[in-house]
Amino acid sequence: MKKLFVDLGHSIKYPGASGIKSEVQWNRAIWLYLRELLDKKKFEIVLVPFSFWSDYSSNKNLINRISFINKRSRYTDLLISIHGNAAANPRVRGVTTCYMGGSESARLEASALSKVYAEITHVPVWHSGAFDDRDGRFGRIGMVRDTKPFALLIEAGFVTNEEDMDVDAGIAASAIARYLNQF
Repeated sequence: MKKLFVDLGHSIKYPGASGIKSEVQWNRAIWLYLRELLDKKKFEIVLVPFSFWSDYSSNKNLINRISFINKRSRYTDLLISIHGNAAANPRVRGVTTCYMGGSESARLEASALSKVYAEITHVPVWHSGAFDDRDGRFGRIGMVRDTKPFALLIEAGFVTNEEDMDVDAGIAASAIARYLNQF
């Protein structure tokens, strides 16, 4: 059976972006519904821990989460990391999915996830729906680049945009589940 690792991005101590909601609030709200919607006949669901005893920075927390995944996964497994985006301009909105740059198949999957999310939630697609991790702030996004399983990181709307945060977390979860259950 294939494992599906679910990373909820960030932790209570290092909560990520904030706005109308915090990223941690948004991610955990989605998870409450998503865990019931994932096909447990297809996947062994593994929730990545939020924190570790050695977390002394947000970067160390990320390294620990990646290490947890890599120690327990195979290359045939899947990983979804759920996040919320943020912008200084509160009118900026949309969904985009980060993928490991240089992989055309990963780009297509990232675009497909964003498209399903947009269709179900009515949150518009942002940045063509697929975001090359090499375009990130640090030139790479560790969760999609440094993990063993195929990984996508969805920015499920902007936590700084009221319309994106008005989306019901259950509907957001159903969009993500619809995409994942196809595997």
